Amino acid sequence: MDGTLIDSSAAILSSVKEAARIMGLRIPTDTEIKAIIHLPSQLSFRVLYPDKDPAEFDSVFIGLMRSKFRNMIKEVPNAKQTLESIREKGLKIGIVTTKDRASAEEAIRNFQFPYDVLLTAEGTARTRPDPEPLLKAMELLNSSSSQTFYCGDTPQDIVQGRRAGVITIGLTTGLYSKEELEKERPDFVFDKLDAVLRIL
Repeated sequence: MDGTLIDSSAAILSSVKEAARIMGLRIPTDTEIKAIIHLPSQLSFRVLYPDKDPAEFDSVFIGLMRSKFRNMIKEVPNAKQTLESIREKGLKIGIVTTKDRASAEEAIRNFQFPYDVLLTAEGTARTRPDPEPLLKAMELLNSSSSQTFYCGDTPQDIVQGRRAGVITIGLTTGLYSKEELEKERPDFVFDKLDAVLRIL
């Protein structure tokens, strides 16, 4: 979702730094946040602050994302339209995200994204780059690896997709460049989400 369907990078960077300031912790750099942005938030905060309670930081962070920095979250250009076009082709849509369910559902409501399955951080024991979330989504969609393609904006998304045996599509709509994504050998790399329609 983040970086693929919604552009939340600025909101995440701002919320993490503001949460650190509020809690009197060292304020991380953009590079440090970028390195853990693919993880579920509590796990990412455990990496940043191993001696602190990640649940407490997560609560402050999510509160900021939903209030002070909410207006910084935008739809990735043509995201809703692309999902609607995929639906019109008779394909099912699974949204697999490390967001918590409440935040993911709020984003879906706000941007009116069509979908068939939503799998969030609470849905599996393991997270990307482990393939478990993708494999569970495919099971819920009654799909197979040969019938599935996975779009993501981080190198870890590509690794996850390859481990699940699906077609992998890297998108430069997040914080990572084409060159950074290509290091993980995706099947495709696109600069715009709607470019996926060309390969269906």
